[in-house]
Amino acid sequence: MTPLKKYIWLVDTIMRAGEKGLTMEQIGDRWDYDDEMHDCGAFAKRSFHRHRNEIEELFGIRIESYNSGHEFRYRIADDGKNSYFRHWMMNSIAVNRIVTDSKEVAQYVSLESYHDEALPTLLQALKEQRMVSFSYNPYWKEEPILYYNFKPHAIKLFERRWYLIGCYGSSKEQRIFALDRISNFELQEDTYRRDPKFDVEKMFDGAFGITVKKELPVESVWLKVDLFQANYLRSLPLHKSQVELKGSADYAMFALRVRPTYDFKQRILSLGNTAEVVKPEWLRTAMREEAKAMFDKYKEEEYE
Repeated sequence: MTPLKKYIWLVDTIMRAGEKGLTMEQIGDRWDYDDEMHDCGAFAKRSFHRHRNEIEELFGIRIESYNSGHEFRYRIADDGKNSYFRHWMMNSIAVNRIVTDSKEVAQYVSLESYHDEALPTLLQALKEQRMVSFSYNPYWKEEPILYYNFKPHAIKLFERRWYLIGCYGSSKEQRIFALDRISNFELQEDTYRRDPKFDVEKMFDGAFGITVKKELPVESVWLKVDLFQANYLRSLPLHKSQVELKGSADYAMFALRVRPTYDFKQRILSLGNTAEVVKPEWLRTAMREEAKAMFDKYKEEEYE
């Protein structure tokens, strides 16, 4: 069994116990009586504490210990840090375990497919600070590009796609690659030292999604949306900076602090006539021109 599967088992087992958590003995009993864990040998406290550290380092999921009054117990900590990734990971683990445990349930679970074959190896590379090699298939080139001595610095999830962020060779420029266009991903023996000044949150400050354009200033964008669409934006914000402003009985107003890149404009267009950019004026004008161009395409009588 791979280390990743051990981590998944531990997180899922403790997560199922809820806020009360489990004692060390209870975790050990579940481990020893689970057929899936037989190949891993008997449960060991020392290994458990090592796995706890590795789970936090890799996934941002912290297994905390607390004194319940007469014994120490372990539970999943409710940390705010990396909350989106943490919740995504925990939900993925829960679904994975349910589907694995019950074929009966699996037939009623419909999942969208995405390419993440390289993810376990990439997580290992990040942990061990190992260089990697891979082939990349950009949309603008027919033949794949081969990369060696690539230093992975971070990963980012956006709209069901994983992205690799890092430097190539001796360059310090951060480059971004979509994992679904990566093949032949392999660990290299050579290691590297991660730049202590690198901050993935700072890199994507004000960015919408994966596009980083520092030449575009971060601006306050106001969106006027109908009340039906507002419910969706409240439950799933467009951006972490989103706040709701005072609206009316007919509409809701939201403000975001973003760099209005092509990706962002496309996302706003996807909301159709339920949303409208109020400001800044230049972005409102740009969206009006996009809407006119779309209208011009559809005013043709018939497509032959």
